[in-house]
Amino acid sequence: MLDISNLTISSPSRDILDDVSLRVASGESIAIVGESGSGKTTLIKSILALPLTSLRQTAGRIQFEGQTIQLTNKRQELPFIGIDIAWITQNAKASFNEKRTIWAHYQDLYKTYSKYSSDLRTLEECFSLVDLPYSKEITRKYPFEFSGGQMQRIGIALALVAKPKLLLADEPTSALDALNKKILVHLLKKLHKNEGITLVIVTHDMSVAKDISERLVVMKDGKIVETGKTFEVLSHPKEAYTRKLLAAIPRLRTV
Repeated sequence: MLDISNLTISSPSRDILDDVSLRVASGESIAIVGESGSGKTTLIKSILALPLTSLRQTAGRIQFEGQTIQLTNKRQELPFIGIDIAWITQNAKASFNEKRTIWAHYQDLYKTYSKYSSDLRTLEECFSLVDLPYSKEITRKYPFEFSGGQMQRIGIALALVAKPKLLLADEPTSALDALNKKILVHLLKKLHKNEGITLVIVTHDMSVAKDISERLVVMKDGKIVETGKTFEVLSHPKEAYTRKLLAAIPRLRTV
């Protein structure tokens, strides 16, 4: 499904991603972990073909189902981004226009996606998938009228409008309390299992990675330093850096 080969993304002074190769098969659930500055978010932004501010692609390639994603410093209109590949962020409220209702946000997406696909979900269907009650009154509310946990689920609901094949999640639980984190982890697992969505999640929280992913990718200084089945990596890490990450969370040493 997704094939990243020898990808290098560079700033004027250093490589942000250094010869990164990663294949994601349809139906997988993968967690990418590492400390801040390891390149996790840059990798996700590259898959989404987001503009590279002060950065440039110096080597490698990204392909999604045979279609090449060429990175530039300009915004690109790639039909499969948003339709086949969806994205949820760590701060859902920041991705919404506070002056527009939830229904207005849905209409904007529907209008855009309907140019490329006729197989779109209703907002009620999307709300059902993320276990949110649906009513006209709720959809006519504004983002500031919802809690952070509710907005995170609404963000996921809108990401599901076009029935994406791949869902990218960048630190989706980092701004949530323990209860809402548990709810979101359960929701992502359910979408992966019941809807067959391929899931790639970026997180610094090893407990989230353990609960969600089947495969773990460990990044350090722009490189992938270890990868394997989540159970095996957490139980028997091969690299010193992975052992260092796990040492900070002793309860995860035995899965």
